[in-house]
Amino acid sequence: MPPRWGQDREFCRRQGYRETRTDHFRYLKVLPDHSTSGTMVSMGVDGQQVPPQRWVIVWKHQLRLISEDQFWEGLRGPPVQYAIETAPEPPQPLPPYLRRFLADVLHLSEAAIGALTRDDAQRILDDYHSRELRKP
Repeated sequence: MPPRWGQDREFCRRQGYRETRTDHFRYLKVLPDHSTSGTMVSMGVDGQQVPPQRWVIVWKHQLRLISEDQFWEGLRGPPVQYAIETAPEPPQPLPPYLRRFLADVLHLSEAAIGALTRDDAQRILDDYHSRELRKP
């Protein structure tokens, strides 16, 4: 069952949206990916239920929540999850000791070294040393 407009406003206040007032209450929040989430509510309609068709637009497209359940959870106060793309972590540069090993010992090209992740490069180094320890 959709909430009342007043609950929509309360959700926005509890989740840290910035409120401005003109002919409507307007709520805006900048999300971690630098996009925005927001909605607006007409003045004087706090006690009215949000129409069901409109409610889907509000929670899914305006507030950008991952599910309707997040609205009800967020109304109680805890942080909610938004339907945003999480940015992949930037690749870590290889530490100098790994670069030197790959270039000087294994004679890999810069292109080959650049294509390796840090975990892959470390695994290659570990395998190399464990082979050295296994030799009779």
